[in-house]
Amino acid sequence: MKPFVKWAGGKRQILNRIHEFINDSVEPNSSYTYIEPFLGGGAVFFSKAPKKAIINDLNEDLINAYKVIKSNEYKKLIELLDEHASAYKDDPDGYYYEVRAWDRVDEWPNNHTNVERASRMIFLNRTCYNGLYRVNSKGQFNTPIGRYKNPTICDRENIKEIHDYLSKNESEIEIMNTSYEEVIKVAKDGDVIYIDPPYDYEDDDGFTKYQMSGFSFEDFVKLKSECDKAINNGAFVIISNNATQKVLHLFEQDPKYKIFYDVNEFPTLRTINCNGAERRTGKEAIFWGMNNNVPFPQANNMKKIIKLLMAGEGVLSDKEMAMKLIEVSTIRQVAYYFSALQFFKYLTHDKKFTELALKITANEKAIKENIYKQLKEIATLRVIGYQKKEVIMYIFREIFMMSIFGFIVGVIFGVFLHRYIIDAIASPGLIFGLYIQPLSYLYTGLLTVLFSLIVVIICSPKILSINMAEALKSKE
Repeated sequence: MKPFVKWAGGKRQILNRIHEFINDSVEPNSSYTYIEPFLGGGAVFFSKAPKKAIINDLNEDLINAYKVIKSNEYKKLIELLDEHASAYKDDPDGYYYEVRAWDRVDEWPNNHTNVERASRMIFLNRTCYNGLYRVNSKGQFNTPIGRYKNPTICDRENIKEIHDYLSKNESEIEIMNTSYEEVIKVAKDGDVIYIDPPYDYEDDDGFTKYQMSGFSFEDFVKLKSECDKAINNGAFVIISNNATQKVLHLFEQDPKYKIFYDVNEFPTLRTINCNGAERRTGKEAIFWGMNNNVPFPQANNMKKIIKLLMAGEGVLSDKEMAMKLIEVSTIRQVAYYFSALQFFKYLTHDKKFTELALKITANEKAIKENIYKQLKEIATLRVIGYQKKEVIMYIFREIFMMSIFGFIVGVIFGVFLHRYIIDAIASPGLIFGLYIQPLSYLYTGLLTVLFSLIVVIICSPKILSINMAEALKSKE
């Protein structure tokens, strides 16, 4: 199968790379759901052909075409496309602009059936300038005609194959036409989300200007926030986009180190220009997001971490080489070890060693002997050093639990002591009564909480100033 429409920003150049990340995200024979909120032409979807999938796009005409092909009307669609092809052959310019004008009347789209709308959409896509879907402020399709000698308007075999795949009983394919937020929300633990949003450009040029409502960098930041939530729920997220400085910085700099995005850059050919000679090369990035839980059960071999640490930058930029070095079987496992390295602050986000990393390697023996202790200390320091919003609660929880324990022990000891004194010294001159009053317990509890708060206030500034790297090197 292949896409039945041409689509700006298609993924055919990087399909193999994306497949690697999908395969490394899921366990063998697992029943995961493939989710694609920005479907477009569906190059990744059709090449992967998952059994369970949720596909979505905001483009109503595009999603209508998907639904028609899935339905029994696909045969009628093929007939109408053949008619479009015949009429286009006789008068390319005249017929193209005649069909394009269908949405210029007030009755649109109610004056055409869903299958007629689908045939129009596919016909215009196959004959317009570079397959570019563009609408004006009124929502009217306004891309000019392309210059093709013999465009393929109806690929009947491919449409039939897509219909069979989408409609077969063993497939669970849900087609949606809503916002990406609503689609990402349905992701569950173990699901894979592939996201191909409008591209960001350093010069603010590119696909973004062809969106009716636009897609700004602020929208991209919001999109990442939704992806972070899905990752926290156990889903894997794979995002492809231009490797601009803004985008790279957005996905690399997570000060809390809760979410880890493995960043992969590579060159591609931009195809937005219909003249092949004028098409430019660019640089894309794939961001593979996963939950960054401590103590990294998938990367708990300190010997392998140290091997990577001492190997040099060449290995850290080549996952295949790293996989052989640490003797693991999948790229996914390598990514977990890279995640551990980044979390430990042994290397920076641009994959270069720091002076600290070299100093720590000198203490290799101590690290090996105390791996689990080190991981526990790092987990604690992670909270203290990198989640400052949670520091106060962390300190309070530790002190409060100890205070509660002291309160319980103190009350029990106090009751017995009180009873002993009362029994041993039967004197009316005692400053306390024969019985412990209920309010005494309340006062004791309030004093315990107050004491905890005072300790938190006094200790917080000092603990917040702890340097994680220095603490890791400390022998005290």
